[in-house]
Amino acid sequence: MNREDRERLERRQRMLAREQGSAPAAAPPPPEPQRRRPRAEQTPPRSAKQNPPPENPKIKSISVQLQRRQRRRTTLMIAAVLVIAAVLAVASGLFSTSIAMLGDLTDSIVLSFNRAGGGYPASTGIRTPLQVEELAGGFVELDSGDVAVYSAYGARIRAFQPGYARPTLAVGNTRFVVYNRAGSELTVHSRTRQLYAKTFANPIMLCAMSQNGTLAVVTESDRYAAEVNVYDPSFRNDPYVWKITQEDGTPIVLSFAPDNRRFVAGTVAARDGQLCTAVRFMNLSSDTAGSVYQADTGSMVLKLQWISSSRVLAVFDTYLTVLDATTAAEVSRYDYGGSTLQSVSSSGKGTALLLAIRGGNTLVTLDDKLTPMAMIPAGQAEKVTCTATTVYLLTDIGVESYSFDGVQNWSKDLGMRPQAVLDAAQTLVFTPGKAEILTGD
Repeated sequence: MNREDRERLERRQRMLAREQGSAPAAAPPPPEPQRRRPRAEQTPPRSAKQNPPPENPKIKSISVQLQRRQRRRTTLMIAAVLVIAAVLAVASGLFSTSIAMLGDLTDSIVLSFNRAGGGYPASTGIRTPLQVEELAGGFVELDSGDVAVYSAYGARIRAFQPGYARPTLAVGNTRFVVYNRAGSELTVHSRTRQLYAKTFANPIMLCAMSQNGTLAVVTESDRYAAEVNVYDPSFRNDPYVWKITQEDGTPIVLSFAPDNRRFVAGTVAARDGQLCTAVRFMNLSSDTAGSVYQADTGSMVLKLQWISSSRVLAVFDTYLTVLDATTAAEVSRYDYGGSTLQSVSSSGKGTALLLAIRGGNTLVTLDDKLTPMAMIPAGQAEKVTCTATTVYLLTDIGVESYSFDGVQNWSKDLGMRPQAVLDAAQTLVFTPGKAEILTGD
């Protein structure tokens, strides 16, 4: 069928439709061609990271519970370890020592911030001191009725009256004990407060304190020559007890080692009408006596000082010697040659002696092996104090400074007799009622 025939047929159909009263159905429009989306408008597929799968709440809940259980187990394990450590510390005595050290550290922190009224010269109010001792860089001063405590910054911390007939001090690093040599009472103090008080059944003869606050108390005894009780810094545990027989003698000097666990005691006894002196080395970890050094017959022990962890300087009225702490054997010795000992001071690295010789006093300096380094005329001087590098000679009107090789550094006129020179945080000189920094200016 050609085009004209198709048009003729369509006209007939329209005419027939008008005669029948209905319009012919319109032919459907041709389909539009499909448009392709530009590549720039295509949405790239999402990766797994950009579109993660939804979490399962049950799995998440189980994971949180496992983490909580693990943390709980870790906490319990740490607590168990701490409890075991605390039990062991208490059993070994370390816990009480740590608590004591914590209190001393707290004092140091407080005093470092509280320096009100500090500085030198400081007015102490004590005009005739019986003792002046270094205390944690500061000092504690005692007369017949008062005790005054000063910080390393020259600030007065506290003062009190012990009320003892014959008060005496023994000092550790940050603590001290005041005891009554005419009675049986003592009090232990930190720099800021009284810590403990104790009364003994028998009179107190002697007290000594270690650097960590361990306290040795020598008392008379009904059955023995004397009894030594050693208390830990907490003063709570049962003390170490040493009952000294008449054969051993009576302790008159006692000094702790740097490890706070050993001590050395100087004892005297009368045998066959003669004075016999011994130096006994003791250990708080042992119930048996250690090594013993027998001094020259007739010699009296005056001072015992640990100059290292293994050696002790023993000062007698006729000679001095360095002893080995293990064997108690003499390592070195210096005899006074008939002179009278007036004063002695040792820094561990050197020792200074003030000897009374006919015509006046003489200052003698020794090295750590007690080899003489210098001999200097000292006139009427009565006391000597030394540090690691310097020797101070206290004269009737001031202080003279020397090196150990005998060279004079300077001389200072105070216009009065100095009472003490103290190697504290700063070198201090004490005169009636006053403490000031000692310089050669």
